[in-house]
Amino acid sequence: MNKKHLIAVSFLIVIVIAAIVGGIYFGIWKESADLQGKLVFSRTFDAGARVDRITIETAEDIVELRQKNSYWFVVNKGNYYVDFHFMHQLLTSINQSIYSIRFPYDAKNAKIRYLLEPEESRMDSGMLITTYAGEELLDKIIVGLADDDNRYYFARRPDKREIWLINGNFDLPVFSYDWLLRPVLSVPRNAVESVTIGDKYVQRKNKSGNFYDEKNLNINIEPLLDVLSGVYIIDALKKEAFEAKWKQREPAKVIDVITFYGLEFILRLYYDGGQVWLNVDLSTTPLPISSVKDYIKDNRFLYDGWFFEVHPEQSRILRDFRLM
Repeated sequence: MNKKHLIAVSFLIVIVIAAIVGGIYFGIWKESADLQGKLVFSRTFDAGARVDRITIETAEDIVELRQKNSYWFVVNKGNYYVDFHFMHQLLTSINQSIYSIRFPYDAKNAKIRYLLEPEESRMDSGMLITTYAGEELLDKIIVGLADDDNRYYFARRPDKREIWLINGNFDLPVFSYDWLLRPVLSVPRNAVESVTIGDKYVQRKNKSGNFYDEKNLNINIEPLLDVLSGVYIIDALKKEAFEAKWKQREPAKVIDVITFYGLEFILRLYYDGGQVWLNVDLSTTPLPISSVKDYIKDNRFLYDGWFFEVHPEQSRILRDFRLM
């Protein structure tokens, strides 16, 4: 092979390699360009009702949400019901979020925008949202910080070296317990007519009046009413799991709350060191208003057979409060 022929062959090889590399980069560029204006969770959107599992992984926790019979549950918190507001926010964002503006990938920018995978870094990682339909993985997106105007979020796909601004509201809880129904129980302050704890009993005659005991002494129950107006929990267990974990079968305290409408809340409290667990039973007085029975029918599934670990900030009041 003479020198001129060798140069020609070498030049041809360079052209072929350049064409291949250029084709690859053109394909990548075209794929990225084609994403603009497209749904971020496109496969999830296409799967529709088949979507039955979503995981949210951060440096702080891994949240696993599962859907069954149109309800969503927090798997790692006793399979109790997900808070309806947060679930609606998540599903709405997943179904509507689109790719808006693309930025070249930059390692420094990825760290600043918290776009590293949680397994890579605890300090600079974002929220890794993964969706499934059965065992089929649909979408996997890392969502980082919001932009300066809080209108968009920085995001990227783990398998792509590109950064996008996407719309949607991804200001979501990172801890599993914050995905539980919030609050799990809410008794309006002005609805409470009477409270019984053990052999002590207080009552008032109208919604804005003071509470009096059987000796007609004015009793302050404001701390208890504060808690009852919104009880927050950090864990939940079905009856079978609770009884397997706890040796104590009888409650340490029972708080009986009756409203002016004839709705009765029976709260059974169980103690274990600093933990306070709560079981709620819904009932009625002999003459409730008509809507009370409908309320119980619609909400009983949230309480029957469930035991809840009360948030530490509220558990002390429920444990120590006395009618005196």
